Amino acid sequence: MSIVALAVYLAASAAAQSPMYGANAAPEASTADAAASTAAVAASTSTAPPDDSTGRGFKVGGGEPKPKLSRPMHAVIHKDAVDWEPLSLRVGGVPGSADNAVALKVVKVKGRLKGEHSGARSAARLHKGPKNSTWLVISLYPKSLEAKRTHFELRFRLVEGFVEEAAAAAVKVTDRRRQKSDRLLDSFDLRARAIEYESEQPGSGQITVAELDPRPGSSARNSGRLEKAEFAHTDFGFVNLSWSVRGLASR
Repeated sequence: MSIVALAVYLAASAAAQSPMYGANAAPEASTADAAASTAAVAASTSTAPPDDSTGRGFKVGGGEPKPKLSRPMHAVIHKDAVDWEPLSLRVGGVPGSADNAVALKVVKVKGRLKGEHSGARSAARLHKGPKNSTWLVISLYPKSLEAKRTHFELRFRLVEGFVEEAAAAAVKVTDRRRQKSDRLLDSFDLRARAIEYESEQPGSGQITVAELDPRPGSSARNSGRLEKAEFAHTDFGFVNLSWSVRGLASR
């Protein structure tokens, strides 16, 4: 066999023993590729915490809890006050969001509440009660009832920092000697001045307080609402009202 023929024969034998040859052969993996593959495997078997526990990912099933709304309460409302009768009492609402307003003869029509709405002036006073108690009185004077000399009151009896009683009333001045005045008197003031008046309390209702401050001074803040207050008088019917009063005078 000639030398040329021998060379061709040896090349053909080497190609037959190789698993892949020519254009179909895969390129040899580089050292960098092998290192990357090894790193990926190591990462998949790592005990490192997942992204969500390190703050980089999304948490399934909700996020952080909403911050609890802070309500300025400078007197304690008992938990069982929500079951008081005829008026229940509880803490709720957004401080400072209420208006001084009254709605009379409230009824539900096609799923919506309708009534006779009126803006109102407001006042807050602290009166001495029996023994060591005091009365925080929030008064609302609706514009629609000015001619009838009628206003509404929310009354809170406090003993050693606790609200022990809550009441509401519609108060009408009946004394003919009483002339119209811009002075906003409540029932305690009227009694002290021997001015005749009539008072009616609702048979049911719900009081919700957002701010409660029985400390006299200009910084006192009191706000809340009374809902579904049922009065027997036909001028009132079911009454909803809300108040937001700054300052507290002491008598």
